[in-house]
Amino acid sequence: MNNATNNATTNRSVLISGASVAGPVLAYWLHRHGFTPTIVERAPALRDGGYAVDFRGEAHLSILRRMGILDDIERARTGMGSMWYVNSAGKPLAKLPADLFAGDVEILRGDLARILYDATKEHTEYVFGDSITSLTEDADGVTVTFERGTPRPVRPGSGRRRPAFDHPPPGLRT
Repeated sequence: MNNATNNATTNRSVLISGASVAGPVLAYWLHRHGFTPTIVERAPALRDGGYAVDFRGEAHLSILRRMGILDDIERARTGMGSMWYVNSAGKPLAKLPADLFAGDVEILRGDLARILYDATKEHTEYVFGDSITSLTEDADGVTVTFERGTPRPVRPGSGRRRPAFDHPPPGLRT
């Protein structure tokens, strides 16, 4: 077995930036497929609040069900009511039903982030209060440098290697 093949079968660690919604969802599914995720988040803790997130239709609901979080999301739903247009005197002019705006399930982004964190914290390392400042590629993989933490090596998890970014964001060195 060559080194690239050996790395593909032994090193399945993944570093994800951002612990709001997309990061923990990605960590959940990668863990289900045998990876060991670490999430680094700039904020010192999970962020509360935020806009409402709507889930509509069976495609969304079936994913939440498969993740085992649909019941938690339904318990935390916003329960949006109808909206009214009123004139300057406060007299109702028109009523807009809630189902016109809300999905099958609506939840505040902060509540969703907490549910996703709870669903992934047992198999995902969370690093709060830090951020990635650079990625440096070498013959063995990539070394990730953080604003506050100790640099970490991230080794390839597949036989293919390619740069993390074709065009890195401003301020990020590859």
